[in-house]
Order: sequence, then structure tokens, then C-alpha cells
Amino acid sequence: MSVAALETPMMQQFLKVKAQHPDAIVFYRMGDFYEMFLADAELAAPLLDIALTTRDKGKPDAIPMCGVPVHAADGHIKRLAELGHRVAICEQVEDPRAMTGRRLVRREVVEVVTPGLVGDPDGIDGRTLVALVAIWWPEEGADANGRRFGLAMLEASTGDFRATELDVDAAVAGSDEALPDALLQELSRIAPREVLVPAPALDRCRAALASLPGPIVVTAAPASAFASLRSSEAWPGIGQGSDDPGTRAARAVANYLAENQPFAALRPPALSRYALADTVVLDDATRRHLELFENSEDRGRSGTLIAELDLTACALGARRLARWLAYPLRSPRQIAVRQEAVESLVERDRLRGRLREAIAGVRDLERLLAKAMRPGAVPRDLGALRASLRALPQIVAALRDEDAAPGGAWLGSEPRAAGRLEAPEPLPELLELLERALIDEPPVIARGSRGAQETGYVREGYRSDLDALRESASKGREWIAGLEAEERERSGIPGLKVRFHPVHGYAFEVSKSQLAKVPADYERKQTLANVERFSTERLREVESRVMGANERAAKLEREIFDALRERVAESSEPIRAAADRVATLDALASLAEVARRKRWVRPVVDESETLEIKAGRHPVIESVLGRRGADGFVPNDTRLDPAGTQILLLTGPNMSGKSTYLRQVALIVLLAQIGSFVPAESARVGVVDRVFTRVGASDRLARGESTFMVEMRETAEILSQVTRRSLVILDEIGRGTSTFDGLSIAWAVAEHLHDARGGEARTLFATHYHELVALAESRPRIQNAHFEVREWNEEVIFLRRLVPGGASRSYGIQVARLAGLPPRVIERARTILQDLEAGSLPGGASKPRASQARDGQLFLALEPKRSRRAAAEARTLDALRQIDCNVITPLDALTWLARAREELARAAADEGEEGSA
Repeated sequence: MSVAALETPMMQQFLKVKAQHPDAIVFYRMGDFYEMFLADAELAAPLLDIALTTRDKGKPDAIPMCGVPVHAADGHIKRLAELGHRVAICEQVEDPRAMTGRRLVRREVVEVVTPGLVGDPDGIDGRTLVALVAIWWPEEGADANGRRFGLAMLEASTGDFRATELDVDAAVAGSDEALPDALLQELSRIAPREVLVPAPALDRCRAALASLPGPIVVTAAPASAFASLRSSEAWPGIGQGSDDPGTRAARAVANYLAENQPFAALRPPALSRYALADTVVLDDATRRHLELFENSEDRGRSGTLIAELDLTACALGARRLARWLAYPLRSPRQIAVRQEAVESLVERDRLRGRLREAIAGVRDLERLLAKAMRPGAVPRDLGALRASLRALPQIVAALRDEDAAPGGAWLGSEPRAAGRLEAPEPLPELLELLERALIDEPPVIARGSRGAQETGYVREGYRSDLDALRESASKGREWIAGLEAEERERSGIPGLKVRFHPVHGYAFEVSKSQLAKVPADYERKQTLANVERFSTERLREVESRVMGANERAAKLEREIFDALRERVAESSEPIRAAADRVATLDALASLAEVARRKRWVRPVVDESETLEIKAGRHPVIESVLGRRGADGFVPNDTRLDPAGTQILLLTGPNMSGKSTYLRQVALIVLLAQIGSFVPAESARVGVVDRVFTRVGASDRLARGESTFMVEMRETAEILSQVTRRSLVILDEIGRGTSTFDGLSIAWAVAEHLHDARGGEARTLFATHYHELVALAESRPRIQNAHFEVREWNEEVIFLRRLVPGGASRSYGIQVARLAGLPPRVIERARTILQDLEAGSLPGGASKPRASQARDGQLFLALEPKRSRRAAAEARTLDALRQIDCNVITPLDALTWLARAREELARAAADEGEEGSA
């Protein structure tokens, strides 16, 4: 490409902008399009699936370019940001129509959209967060205070700005290895789109963050960004003199926002602090295994706990409820406050219904505020904000309902007063201003658009000078219409019409067949295929008055609109406060509605170490069974206590309900600690500090980790971090390796959880290694239990009822038959099982057994072959030991005896046939 192609004024202006934003794709405004040039165009065109063309097409030095219409740009910008790119939006900051001469229109970058800083929040699901995070940590050799990491998070479209600190061992804080586990866990919980890190740690962070789910863009920030605020304006919650890690990280976020979206930093959201020690730790494995936010089938929302809880009426409440579930509380007092509010709504159906109806009138106040503060805001945005402000007094009125309390005692001024619900503060002055200023249905008008559509959204009567301009323009148009009739009569041309063109203005239009009648004072203005257009001195005079009035009216309306936007921005703090209260009320009302519909109960949450649930049910599966019209969910009890039954060891068949039960207990605990009611007859939950889960099989082949390696890593993390207040859910340990290896690991893990000082966590341990039931004989706080089944004509009936004692069989072959394995395979499996239980391999070979190690290596020895009759007798005796005579009914006892007798007889007959042969 020749130098001359880049030396035009327009390209010189583009290149100057590009030099200021070399790492961004520049959206360069040209009329009704955003154009991209050179490498930006070559990069963006295939990503956006738009045509790549050239400027000065056909010339050897043509410049690559592509473009998108202004009205459709936001979707394309979001797409590029989601793919990890930055987009610099370069706008025309002068009106081309007001310019004289051939000077180039001045353009400036008004906003940079990054993966973590969204532009227009339209099109983003109300439940979805787009988070920007900054991480700060000390350099090597820092003092004791420097061993704390700082983390700050901003969701720019909602104004959610938070910071926290993490205490990390000095050796980890000063090393160049992976980031601390606690920091990665919090990042996983936030799921940021973009992470700011100190420039020297860029490579280290990219490698460490690769383990987190979802694409994350890591951006380097200079050390100065963490040291002080670049803006002279005060930022609420960020002290210039403070050097704690959380503040340092928050400064980096604030500086990044001010640099890329300066309009948002003019009225910044206040920084709030949170402590991880105040909430239950839920790592990525736990959230995934318990299906809190995504199901394991398609990573969708269906079948998750949040889907069951979310009956919110607006996006504000949906996001607040999701945050509560992501950060369950650990303080019984704070939990009780939330429970009191939920209970008061559960008990008052009429109040709850009126409140939810009023909240439904509130749109996404947080994101509407963010949109109104953007340069590209349109009148419809303020109209939507106005509609939400109208709903606030209705919420206050609902809380003063006569069913609430005499004198409106529900409206508490103290946020943490038990049983009190905080009403949002209405903003009557702002609402009244918007009502007077805007018409009922404001249009969508793109900034910088042309034509009459720019006007008409300010209500008549709001400004007398605007009304005068509109009247002048209207009278001018009426005069022009009268001039049309006058000119028809004067010229004798019956088809003469007055036409308007946005570029050429007003003109008399005459068909070519009537051109001979055109008066001599007509001046040709435009020639078309079938008509000619003319102007006259009188028409130009009136056109000047009409067009001038229109342009002045449009300019005045834009000034009025900008003043309204500024007034909204000045009210940003009370608007955010109102949105916060609406979000809390909506989330509380949702929990109350769920509790009322599903007959959940309020649990007792205290500082004890007891976990006691009577007739607990799985909140999601119970709902699914109800929708399918199947038999009701079978409830089960739970009691765990580090001083009593610390570990409940579950054995028994596949499909009997073990996995459901494990998850059910964990979900009930989490529900209790977010302040929700729970699916049970009663529950007492001694607060847990963390929920650990090891469930199912998954691999990470891209990282070179097999299923068994992932299982062992998750188990290792549990054992290294568990405390006495934790809740541990283990659904099979050691199944990814050989039987003896797996049994040994599972045995050792159970012993460790029982014996470790300070780590005696309440544990549910499900396993198919029936040998583990022997642990209850040597470990007093391990108790055996299993889910009851019945056999009938070789059919297995799952009763889903948890009973004491261990199980001796897993009924895997019966479950395989239910799954549809061919009958021939099932019968062969039965034969092989009989051989193995008798002590031999298929074909008569003796079964290998583990022997003593020689020189550190295990070898296999042959164990004596045991008769089938002896094996059957051993199984029957073992099953007899597990029977609880205080529980079993006479009918069940007779059934069991008949089955045992039949099995013994069959084994004796098989052995006799084998001896005769």
C-alpha cells in the first residue's frame, strides 16, 4: 500500500486515533455507520461475519475496510468484547450540518469497551454479571502486612463495586508459583471476564487463571494504577491515604474505569467491603457437583437450585438471590434477621402478593442508571427509568398494607431490625421532572441521527421557547402546503407537489410531461427519472424559516435531554440505594413464595456443631417428581455431630438414593445459611464454614489429568482444608483404580476424617466398598447406614428409605438389567459373579489375592478355592448380623428367611451338580 493512500485527512485522523488505542479495534463514526480500517477491519470482519471490502476499490493501494450501521453496533461491540477484544468507539463530536467550508468533522474516542467493561447493557441477561476484577499482592520481601492479597470486583452495568482481602502464607505470597488456592476459589465464584494484574505478574497470572472455567482476559496494569487514584475527584469508599490490599486493588479498578469510560467515573459507585470469613466457602467443584447454578447435563439453568428458588419479580431480585446463594452466611444472628423477614412474608399471603405485584413494575434500575449515564443514552432509557420510579411508591404502599402491622410498623429504619422490611425511598422530585419533561412513549433516537426523528420526545408545555420553535415550524409547513395549492393555480399544473428531501430540502415537483408549463421564475434544483424538482425565492425563504426552526428545536431538545441525563446522574446515589432495597425485598419475597408453595419450614441455625434434619427432602428432585406426577419423594432423617455420629457411612445398591441423599443434606444446609426455609419437617443446623463435595467422575484430559487424578486432587484439597465446622460430602472414593488400591484409599480417607485433630468434620460417605462397614467397630464416631431394598422374583424394589446398618450387596447386575443390557450379558454376569463369590475366576482358575510385599513390591498368591455353598452361607450369616430386630417387621423377617433358604438350597444344588460332573 502506498503512503499516499494513508495521507488523506480522514485516514490521517483515523491513524491518530488508532495510535492512541493500538490494542483496540476502532469503531470510527462516519455518518450512519461505524467503519473499521486496515488491520482492524481484517480482524473484525470474519469475527462479526460481515463483508471485508476496500476504500478506493479497484486501486492498487486500496485500504481494507468494513462497517456496521450505528443502530446495530451494540450487538457487534458486545460480540467482540465477549471474544476478548477491546473496542474504542470514536464518535463525531461536531454536527456536520453546522459546519462551514470543507473542514473535517472532529472525532474523539468517547468510550472503550473491554471484556470486563460492557458498553450498553441492553441484550445482557438480567441474571448475568460481567465482572472486572483487579488483584494486588506484595512483592518478594514484603513485611508481615504484605502477606495479604487484595481483590476488587466491579460490575460496571450495575454499579456493584466490592473489595476484600485474603491472608496468605508468606512463602506463597512471595513465590512465583501458582496463585493461592483461596484466591483462585474466589475468582471462580465471581467468574470475571477480565482480570487486572500488576504488569510484572502478567505471565504468572495467565498460567494460573487458565485453570478457571470460562474465558478470562488478563490485562496488565502499571504499578502506579494500584498506588493512587489518577482522578482528582473523590471516590466513595476509596481512601487516598490507605494502603491496605483491598484498597490498592480497588484503585486499579477505578483508574481503569476512568481511563476507558470517563463518563462512568463522574458519578462512581461506592466501594463496599466484604470478608470471606463471614461467608461459607463454596469452591468450583462444590458448586458444580451440587448443581447450584448450572446443571451437569448441558450447563443450563434447568434442574438447578437457583432455578427452584428464583421466583423473583425483577432482575434486581434475581441477581441479589444469586449472590446470596453464592455467599451463604456464617453468622447465626445475620441468618436469623433474614429468616425473620422471610417468615413475616410467608405468614401474610395478601401482603406478599401485593408486594410482588408492585416490585414487578420496577425494571432493572441499576442498569437503566448505567445506560442513562452513557453518552449514547436515548430518550427511551429515561422513559424506562421513569416507569421504575413510578413503582417505588407502590412498594411503600404495599408494605403499609393493613395486613402487615398497625401503623405501618413494617417500615423499619434500622436495616438489621429482625422482622423489618426496608422500603425503598421514592424520588418524587426526579419522577415529577421526568413526567413533565418526556412524552408518554419516548422514541429510540440514535445520537447524531438525522432528520425530523430527532425531535418530538420533550412534552409540550415543558419549555415555552421549544413550543414557540415548534409552532413556527408548524406554521411554516402549513404555509408551504398553502403555497402548493397557490402554485398549482398559477402555473396551471394540476399534478404539482411540494416534496422534501433531507439533503436538498423543499422543492416543487413536476412531471416531465408538464415541463412546458413551468413558470419562468422556477429554478431547476434536481432531475430524476420521471420528474424535475424546482425552487423559487419565496419557497427558499419559507424553507429557511421552517428548517431553521426545526434545527433549533432539535438542538434545544438535545440540550434538554442532556440536562435530564445530568439530573439523573446527580441522583445516582439515591437511585442505587432504592435499587438495593428493591433487590432485597424481591429476593426475600421469592424465598417466602417458595416456602409457602412447597410447605418448607424455618430451620434453627445456631453455633452448635449439630446437624439434625427430620424428614428432609431434595428441593429440586421433589419438584421434578411433582411435575411428572410420580410418587412422592421419600423423606429421610439426618443426624451428624463431631461428638457423636461424625461420619455416616452409606453402603448399598446403585439407584437406591445414596447420591440424592448426599446432595439433599448439603442443599438443606446451604438453604438454611442463606436465610431460606428448607424442605423438611424440622431442621437444626450448626453453622458450617465450608461445604466440600467429591461426587461423580470427570477428567481434565486437556491438562493431562485422568478421572482418577481429578478424584484424588479433589480429595486432597478436602483433607488439606477441612475443619471441624465443615460439611464433607463424599460420593465414592477410589473407584478409578484397582479394587485393593481404591479400598485402601477410601479406608484411609475415612480414618483421617475421623482421627485428624481439628478436622473432625461432619461427613456423609457413600461407597460400594462394603468392607468399610468394619470401620464402625474401630472408630466410635463412624456409623453405618444403607438404603433399604426388597427383592421379589429377581426384581429389585428400591424403597428409598435410610435405615441403620451396612449393606452387603450393590445389586449392580439388577441395575444393569434395568438399564437395558442384553439378557445374554446379564446371565453371563450372574455366572461370573457366582464364580467370584465362590473364590474362583471364570473358567475355574483360582482367584488372586494380595499378599505381603517383597522388596517393596506386591505380588499375587492364589487363595484356596471356596465352595459355592460355603460362600452362600457366609453371605447369609453376614446379612443376618446386619438385621436390626427392633426395626424389622414379622412379615419382612419371614420374607428374608424364605429368600435366604432359597439361596442356600440353590448353592447346595449347584455344588452337587458340579461334583457329579
